[in-house]
Order: sequence, then C-alpha cells, then structure tokens
Amino acid sequence: MNKYENDMILWQKLKEHDPDAFGHIYTTYRKWLTVVAYSIVQNETEAQDLVQKFYVDLWQMDWSNTGALTGPIKNFLFISIRNRCLNHIRSNEIMRKRVAKLQLPPDYEPPADILENKELQQHLSDAIAQLPAVRARVFKLGYLHHFSRQQIANYLGVSEATVKTHMALALKDLRNLLKNKVY
Repeated sequence: MNKYENDMILWQKLKEHDPDAFGHIYTTYRKWLTVVAYSIVQNETEAQDLVQKFYVDLWQMDWSNTGALTGPIKNFLFISIRNRCLNHIRSNEIMRKRVAKLQLPPDYEPPADILENKELQQHLSDAIAQLPAVRARVFKLGYLHHFSRQQIANYLGVSEATVKTHMALALKDLRNLLKNKVY
C-alpha cells in the first residue's frame, strides 16, 4: 500500500524535507514531467536538464514562505515545470536578440585557440571597466548574467526604459572601445 495516497500527507512530508516523500515524487513523476517539458521545449536534453534542475530546487525549497499548499501534487508539478519551460524559452529568445544586436564585423571569425579567446575576454573586461558604473552593471546583468530588462529594472530600481537606454549606450561604447581590438 502506498503510504502517500493522500496528497496532504505528501505535502506535509515534503515540507519536512522527508527523503522518502521526495523519492516518491521523483520516481512517480520524473518521466511524466520530462514528457511535459519535452512537449514544450521540443528538445530532449533541455527537457531532461529542466526537470533535473526542478527536482534540485524542489529539494532545496524553503517551505516556510509557501503558506499552506494544498491540492494535487501533480498539478503543482505540472505548473512548476510548465513555467520553467516557458521561462527557458523566453530566456533563449532574449539571448538570441542580444547576440543579434552585437553586430560583429562581417569578416570576424571566432577565436580558434584558447589563448586568443582569453585575450579577447581580457579586452572585453578592460572595455567594460571603462564604462560608466551604471552602464557596466546593466551590461553585465543583461549579457553576462542573462537577466531580462524587467529583471534588471527591478534589481536596480529603475524603469525598463532606463535599462534599455543604458544597454544601447553600453553596446555603442563597447563597439567603439573594441573596434581595434577584434581582429
């Protein structure tokens, strides 16, 4: 007989970080969640990674701030993985747009060896260090940490329009600073 036949018991045990309850959720729903994730992201490896990261976060979750979670655990799992997948897709789209904005010269070829790549990274770090503090911070949050404009705005306590302006100015400044460094 399944000792977690009642989701209320399972919720309580999960909040207590009971390894058996977590193991039950993992073995019962892992394959199903992977199928759900795959149906959204359309990539098996990404789906498996998203589900695995979800389970790590689920185990590490601080349940003290969640209030009284009730209802079917399956619904919670579905909504959680669906939201993760949608955020992942949105994040990938944001990165594609940002990369497209970089406008590398038509004759640019990616560095072939590690030393050349490290040299380019150093040039970029030096150029970022020459930016005004706010522009550098916005650029780092957006391009290096993959924050969305809205996330940057919330984090810095400014408007999204301000973030957009600083991002555009940072890109313009970096293009000028790196113009002679990229070969």
